[in-house]
Amino acid sequence: MKRIWTFVLLAALAAAAASSCGKDEPTPVTPEKPEEKPDTPVTPDPPQPKVVDYDKYALREVAEKAGLKLGVSFTYGEYQQNPKVVAEILKRDFAAVTFGNEMKHDAIVQQGGAYYFTRAEQMAGWAKACGTELFGHTLGWHSQQQRTYLNNLISRASRNNSASLLKQNWNFEAGTLDGFQAAGFEIFQSLYDVFAGDYAAKAGSDGATLTVDASLEAGKPYTFSFWAKTLAKEGTLSVTSGDGQSAQTKVSGQWYKYSVPFTLESPGDFAFRITASKDVVIDNVRILGEGGGGQEPAAEVIDFEGLTAGPLNSPDISAINGADYVRVTGETAHGGSLSLKMDNSSGYAQNAWSIQVLTKSFAVTPGTTYRLSWYAKASKAADFQIDVRGDGDVKYFESKYNSFPKAGTDWTYQSVEFTVASGTELSFAFYGGVETVTYYLDDIRLAPASAAASAPRRRAAPAFSAVSSLNGELVNDVIGYVYRDWVYTMVGHFDAYGWDVVNETFSDWPAGAFRTPQNTSGEVFVWGQYFKSTKDWVDKAFAYATDALARNGKTAVLYLNDYNLETSADKRKAYCDYVKGNPQVTGVGTQMHLDMATPDLKNLIVASLTDLKNTGRLVRISELDIKCTDLTAQADLYKFIFQQYLEIVPAAQRGGITIWGINDRDSWVKEENMPLLYQGVNYARKPAWNTLYLYLCEVAGLDPYKQ
Repeated sequence: MKRIWTFVLLAALAAAAASSCGKDEPTPVTPEKPEEKPDTPVTPDPPQPKVVDYDKYALREVAEKAGLKLGVSFTYGEYQQNPKVVAEILKRDFAAVTFGNEMKHDAIVQQGGAYYFTRAEQMAGWAKACGTELFGHTLGWHSQQQRTYLNNLISRASRNNSASLLKQNWNFEAGTLDGFQAAGFEIFQSLYDVFAGDYAAKAGSDGATLTVDASLEAGKPYTFSFWAKTLAKEGTLSVTSGDGQSAQTKVSGQWYKYSVPFTLESPGDFAFRITASKDVVIDNVRILGEGGGGQEPAAEVIDFEGLTAGPLNSPDISAINGADYVRVTGETAHGGSLSLKMDNSSGYAQNAWSIQVLTKSFAVTPGTTYRLSWYAKASKAADFQIDVRGDGDVKYFESKYNSFPKAGTDWTYQSVEFTVASGTELSFAFYGGVETVTYYLDDIRLAPASAAASAPRRRAAPAFSAVSSLNGELVNDVIGYVYRDWVYTMVGHFDAYGWDVVNETFSDWPAGAFRTPQNTSGEVFVWGQYFKSTKDWVDKAFAYATDALARNGKTAVLYLNDYNLETSADKRKAYCDYVKGNPQVTGVGTQMHLDMATPDLKNLIVASLTDLKNTGRLVRISELDIKCTDLTAQADLYKFIFQQYLEIVPAAQRGGITIWGINDRDSWVKEENMPLLYQGVNYARKPAWNTLYLYLCEVAGLDPYKQ
């Protein structure tokens, strides 16, 4: 019975539900009440630490935006040992480069005096490819000079002018023409276009004359000499003796010494008159007595300076075999700017005489011993051969293999002596087919082997000769001449945005004094010893550099560079006082080779930067490195230096900061002192590099962090 009633009840409920739905009325829905929970705090995700992206910007870019030109030095060997890595560092991190050694005097000037630019030019090419500017280092220093060449010049020079009979105003340094009879000549002051000193005599018009009289003794040999060049494209010059004999020659834009040897038959005055075309310049006029002041015997010289680069076309020397392989070239020269090239580099010649040049016939005197000398050079060390020929092309002397020292890759002096037994002529043949190399010849010279053998009877201008040799000139003039040539050559050859014109010219003891041989020790060459004073040399160096820039249409900042300016107040004062007195010094450089063990170093740095800024010149930290034992402390000091430099030195006075080297292992102060920004074979960035990157990003307003 329970089942029946249950069924009836379910049916009734179903019917009721159906009846209700049929009326289209919505069924009310009662929402569920959310479960109540106690309040709980919400914890945010922890902040993620910022990560520095040290490759986000190039360091040179960051430095530039911060108002700083950042530079570095490197050497040829440093680059060559890992060129790819070093090039990448230069491209990313540095805007300027300085060569550690390769633009110094002993790296450019060879032992024979020729200039060698190949290595420095190669490095300049590397720097340019990396987009970096070149800074020139250095035009004047007491160290790393080509002392072999300079000492050789000094050994052949005259120490004083006591042998000259023209002792008064012979070099026009009185700033007048006193002592001469002048017509059309005028006193001429110049930095570049004088042979020595500051003054010379210049022809103001064609046919200008300069006459000198001297009281001489009979029977003694004398030499009348002077130096000449022209400011025009070419010029002419003649010398007339007291007895009316004269000779004429062309004058080039290079300095040459013109000499007339003679013996006076009777005592009395003997005059020489120089006649010149407009713009010919005359300097250092002398009459030297017997054995006087290093005088040279009369000489015939072939030096190629009057020719044009290209096929050989000279009345003094001709190609008698292999003419297509003989040229006049400006590639290299011992003296002047041109030499003779005999090119057998392809092995064209099968025999020594297949490439051969022959000089003109020189008039000689039987019974006299003559010396033929020349300078030779080759693309590699190679043998050299010559013939000495007489009247009718008779061979008096024929050299064999290894008869002479090999021609080296630098200019080599070679000579042979020959006594004329008979005949009145000598000529000389040079062989260019000896080996598979390129030979160069220059300054071929024939002279009596001794002054005694060559002392002529009274003869005048027809025998005068021209040489570029500095032998016998006063030692101060010789050194002044080659120093000036060095400055003008370097400034003209390299495109640099700045130059260390003079480096380390103030001594440490006594502090602030100019360097002299007495207060400078070691293997040095003090240029100032051969000028009026070291100060005069420094003055001249800046004057030469200023003029050289103007002549070449260039601009550059000219720096006086020195060390220990932070640690020696006396030295720094002398340095700044000199700079303030010389407006041609347009930049001041402090090397800042620092040692963290130095007491009170930060205050010393601030004082030094302040004094340098007060000179009003551009301020450059030129050779920065820091010896340390703690890399973190070193990083702090690097940052401090950059910070003080940017705060103390106004933007218009900032010459930049150059780090003196790339990697610790190549540093001049040795790897164990850890002085630079990179270390190890992999050139790992040190804490100092990282710290500078972050600091410069901050100054530049750049976000150094990864996004």
